[in-house]
Amino acid sequence: MKPADIRAAPHEPWYRYGVAVLLFEMAVAIAISAHTLYMTFNGFGGFPGRH
Repeated sequence: MKPADIRAAPHEPWYRYGVAVLLFEMAVAIAISAHTLYMTFNGFGGFPGRH
């Protein structure tokens, strides 16, 4: 078998901005998850209005 040819494929000009947006969205999702876990473990979670 031939080894895989590992070369960087040419990308569209918007590619790195798309990657940046995805990384930002991942960071926001992690921050929201961390905040939710913090609230849950400190007794602030639950149905809205019943703290």
